[in-house]
Amino acid sequence: MMTPATWNGSSDGQLSVTATRLESVLDGWNRCWTAGIGAGRPLGHRITADEVAIRVPDGLEEIRDNFKCSRYDMAYPKVIEAQFGAHVEKDGGFQYLACSGDRSEQIYQQAKALKGNLDFVTFTSGGNDLCLAGIIKDCIMVPYFKNSACETVLAKAQENVKSIITDNIKQILGALNDKVNKDGIVVVNGYAQFFDTSSNNCEEQSWDILWFLPLGASYQALTISRRKTFNQLVLDINKAIRDAVDEAAKDDDIKYMVGYSEWDHWVAEELDAQMCSPSSNGDYPDKNQADMHFIKPDTHPWWNWGNDVGRDELRKRDMDLEELMSSTRLSDSQKRQVNRLKAVMEACDRNIEATLYDSILYKSPSPNAAVKHKLNPRDPAPPGCPGDGGADMTFGLGMPDHIGENFHPNEAGHLSIASFALAELMDLRSIKLGVDSPSCAIKDEFTCFSSTDSKYYVSGNRTNENYKEFCQEVADKHPSNTINWSYSTPYDKGTPEEHDYVVTLGNGVSAFDKDQCEESMKKIINSCDTSDNPMNWKGGGRYIRSEGDYKYELNPRRSNRPWPPPKNPYGRCEGWYKVFFSQYEVEGAGFSTLDYGQKSMMPNMDSCYGLGTTAWKFDYHDNPGDHNGYEWKASFNTPIWVRARCWKNNKVVQAAGGWTDGCAGNDA
Repeated sequence: MMTPATWNGSSDGQLSVTATRLESVLDGWNRCWTAGIGAGRPLGHRITADEVAIRVPDGLEEIRDNFKCSRYDMAYPKVIEAQFGAHVEKDGGFQYLACSGDRSEQIYQQAKALKGNLDFVTFTSGGNDLCLAGIIKDCIMVPYFKNSACETVLAKAQENVKSIITDNIKQILGALNDKVNKDGIVVVNGYAQFFDTSSNNCEEQSWDILWFLPLGASYQALTISRRKTFNQLVLDINKAIRDAVDEAAKDDDIKYMVGYSEWDHWVAEELDAQMCSPSSNGDYPDKNQADMHFIKPDTHPWWNWGNDVGRDELRKRDMDLEELMSSTRLSDSQKRQVNRLKAVMEACDRNIEATLYDSILYKSPSPNAAVKHKLNPRDPAPPGCPGDGGADMTFGLGMPDHIGENFHPNEAGHLSIASFALAELMDLRSIKLGVDSPSCAIKDEFTCFSSTDSKYYVSGNRTNENYKEFCQEVADKHPSNTINWSYSTPYDKGTPEEHDYVVTLGNGVSAFDKDQCEESMKKIINSCDTSDNPMNWKGGGRYIRSEGDYKYELNPRRSNRPWPPPKNPYGRCEGWYKVFFSQYEVEGAGFSTLDYGQKSMMPNMDSCYGLGTTAWKFDYHDNPGDHNGYEWKASFNTPIWVRARCWKNNKVVQAAGGWTDGCAGNDA
């Protein structure tokens, strides 16, 4: 896969490479996503200068070196630089101006400070303009007492996403117009949703930084609802960024090509990469969640920690703060601690409320105007975030990186950002050259669906019976004189064993190989689900071959079967004497699951007591969970006095491949 830093002017229709300049102007949102805080190792040191320290131009005397800006060596710009390698000019070819915590006005300054003739610029901007550092602090890290700061700032941020972010990014893109070559490319990166919202597990974890203090009654949990609110804010920010990019792409005054890089779907849908995943107990890092894409606090300090600190008891929602303070549960020293913290939090709330209406959440600053104010202090000051200017609890030293890095991408996250940014770069360059975009060839890929936590399964014995029939059917009936066709056939519809086989051709292929089909389907059936599986259940799978020319699939279609899959068949039986006939009811699971009992139960009933079965009714349950795990129910009448010789001894059901452990009732 080609990863060019810049391109030559040849017209041979190839994605060819020369070496000039690569640039990364970046922002993030708590401190900085694209400076890469916490991702890898820090690039700078407090007491040493470094080669990328710069002064902001036009009289702004500010040294912004690697240490001050919390730049790290696995940030996505450094990943991209490593991919470009020798294609980047040695002196000034890679300019890294990103600085943790910068808002749009600082990024606008960064754009103006660049050395020109750039071929590629990538940046992230928007989160800090919505004061998300404060939102994360007040809503997650210090979520105590009335918490009005969290709710107020969060609501206003949601309201003003588009008006704040879209225009600011457009101004930054405008500032790059004098810096980027006419054939250059700018890629603006989006954000990814932080939280999994499928379970309430995070409500029982220690997200607040003062979990060890007796503040339970005032704690605001990280609920599913609150997580969804954060995720929606990310989606709104991404839409605003995308809108700005779309408008710039249509602007005749913008001389370069600009694109938007979307990596959220990869994190939210394709990987187990978000915080609050059900697979994690809160540890970070967590061996059970290897694909985590964010840095987070360790919200599971030690095993059984909740009981050790009395967390559940103190966090009962029916006890308010006054009751807690008057209770005998707290010592006088603990009460003083709580009162001091309460006073600090209330002062924080008052400061936020006092500054909210002059903040960027109400008055979005023009990055250009912000720069002018710094050059001329008499100009109006640009609005900041609610709470800016309050007491500095770090005494000028700043928040340490090990705290500031939380809620930022980790190394895996930055690798994903870099990958999607490079993909967008190649797509745009291909459009410029009028050629097809490069793509990675799909090698042979074999997937067992059970390895993806799928709960679908069918009988391996049944699938082994019909895969050859399917491949022969495809050979006889597949489309002719057609490329990229697909053919599927369902089997055992309406039963627990419902499944289908699918073959799909790609890459302009039209020919079908029956032998390869049989070989591939056989591998899917018999190479998956081989461990601790006495009943030979199969979860299906996919086999991609010949670099994507052929794709073979076995898809079970019933998601509501007993889980985990039974290791033995089971059922129940009742038989009642009714004078002239006997009435029976049988339920089962793991047997008679594909034929409505016609080929499994009925022949064995006939052989046991002869003809005479009447009023036969057989139904598959839509939800076995509502029927004690049984998948089907049969009711019927028989001649009298057949229970002992046909049912109580399990003769009929055992011959049908099942078991009912006898048969209740009063039929003899």
